[in-house]
Formats: sequence, C-alpha cells, structure tokens
Amino acid sequence: MSKKFYTLFSVLVLASVILMACGGATPTTEATQPPAAETAPPEALLKVCFVTDLAGADDRSFNASGWQGVNDAKDEGYADPNPILLESDSREDYQPNIDGCISQGAKHIVTSGFELGEATSTNAAANPDIKFTIIDFSFDPDIPNVRELIYQTDEAAFAAGYLAAGMTKTGVVGTYGGLNIPTVSIFMDGFTRGVLYYNEQKGTNVRVVGWDIDTQDGQFTGSFTDMGLARTTCEGILDEGADIMLPVGGAINLPCGDAIIARGIDGALIGVDADAYFAMPETYQDLWMVTIEKGIALQVKRSISDDAEGTWTPGGELGTAANGAVGLSLYHSWEDKIPDDLKAEVAALFQAIVDGQIDASFTEVK
Repeated sequence: MSKKFYTLFSVLVLASVILMACGGATPTTEATQPPAAETAPPEALLKVCFVTDLAGADDRSFNASGWQGVNDAKDEGYADPNPILLESDSREDYQPNIDGCISQGAKHIVTSGFELGEATSTNAAANPDIKFTIIDFSFDPDIPNVRELIYQTDEAAFAAGYLAAGMTKTGVVGTYGGLNIPTVSIFMDGFTRGVLYYNEQKGTNVRVVGWDIDTQDGQFTGSFTDMGLARTTCEGILDEGADIMLPVGGAINLPCGDAIIARGIDGALIGVDADAYFAMPETYQDLWMVTIEKGIALQVKRSISDDAEGTWTPGGELGTAANGAVGLSLYHSWEDKIPDDLKAEVAALFQAIVDGQIDASFTEVK
C-alpha cells in the first residue's frame, strides 16, 4: 500500500537532538507547524464527529490526543464549533456510535484505535460522501475516503529502552499492556529491543519482565479500564525486582505509579502517546522519566483542515522518527537525575535512528 510521509514537526526535533548531544534536552516531538498558507477560512465549517475506543476520551493517551486534534481544528476555524464526541463503552457501541455521527450530520468522522478498523471500513464504503480519519490503523488497499494515521513507535521505544537499561538500579525493568494488539505491543517490543541493545553495547545483563521478543507475547491486563487488575499486574512485575516500568494502555499506568509510591521504590514510569508529565495527574509527575510520543493531535487536525481546504487525500500517513511524528519527550523532573553521558548516548542513538544508521523498526505497522 502506498504511504504518504508527512513531516509533522519542524526543526525543533533536530534542534533538541543536537542539544542533547551537548548535554541539553532530549529529542522531542513538541514543535510548531510551518506558517499557514494565506487562504480565506472556509465558509462552510465541517461537522466533525469523534468516536473513541473503550478507553474513552479522558484516557490521557491516544483518545485524548485525537479529541484534542478535533478541538484544535475547531479552534482554528476548520470545524463546526460543536464537534460531536461519542464514547464507546463496549465493542457493540462502535456501529451505533458511527450511526450517531451520520444521523447528526457529520461530514468528517474520526475513529480512534485499532479495534475500530472493521467498523470504519464498513461505514466508509457505505458512505462515500463522508471523510473518515482513523488513528492507529491502516487498510490494504487504501479506501478512497479514509485517511489512516499510523506510527512506527518502536523506533522511539527502542531509545527509551536503552535509557531505562542505563538508569535501572536493580538490573530489572518491566512492561505490561492492555491488550496484545499491534498498537500496544509495538511499544513493548521496541522497548525490550532497546534494553537488549544496551546490554550488547555495555556488556550488561539488564532483564525485561513482561515481554518476550521471540514469542511476541507478554503480560496484559486484557482491559484498558480495569485499574485493580492493572495494579496487581504491575505489582507482580515489581515483585520480580523491576524499578522502571512501561505500562501501555492509557490510564492503566496510574495504578502502577500508585504501587511504586506505596512501596517506596526509587523507580520511574515511562509514558506513551502524549507527554505523561502534562497528560497525567500532578501526583505522578516526579515518576515520569520520559514519554514515547506520537503526533496524534497534529495529524488529526491536519486531516480535518485538509478536508476543509479541499486538499484532503486518502491513504496512510506513517509517522516515524525521521519525519518527526514519533520521538521522546523532555525529561522534565528527571533532567538532573539522568547522567549527562547517558543523555548524550540516547541523543546519539535517536539521531542514528533518524538518519537510518540504526534500524529500530521491527514491527510492520498496519
């Protein structure tokens, strides 16, 4: 399937990498867009509808980022002032929610998450006059009225794994996810391979609990909403000595933070999707070592603005380290805790991935 690669972030990404090499900030996906073309605002604003997966719009992760993108489009005058938000409480809600979007006059529907792939495909085919944008899923062949936002997040996760291996005091790091689906496991796989790469480079034996690259399986809660199960899953990994944790699945990372705090562990969390330092409650800010970021909000806004301006095209947009759509957040409260030499190594590693000198894309994104 032909993929269109877009550079979603400006030179701040490269600037941050250069600063890191000198002991400054880490590579970040936070950046500004190029100046907008001087075109008149569209007269007829798009009616946009956003359908979440089971984690809901307040998941502090990819649903929240997608909904932010819709609101950014609204704020910049590309979408109707009252976008529609329909949250899915069960998989049986996907079709009725899309029906609700259509019945309320939506002309651009954003569906969030891998599990909405089938419903998006079916409804796009049945409604060729409506544009669809889907987050974290792609179709082969492309569908004429669907834009797919997908991410090679294992590239940034690889660098995060290297960082975690260099920071662990126990020699054990851990990870768990909500479901063993590609958009979750890609983080866990890249993270684990980054730890193994550190071991190869340093002659160490840092162990990862929660993911096996050979079996492509690991520890999963089976839910993005069961916080009790997330807590026990995290605690089981902490029992094996882990002091740095990568939970993947929205707010199921917070019970892990509670467990680390309750046990008095001198440890850390690694976030996913949106910068967890800002996305999660302040209670946990000192735990976030770094976040593996995806440029979801910007891509969603771009899809809507392209539709409003008549420049919209279907097909996949693959976000990579090279085009700035995946990366690492700033270190925030960990800036002074991470040794300068390790920060420089992570920066150099990330730059090598950007330049194609190191291939850290192990998972086929689809």
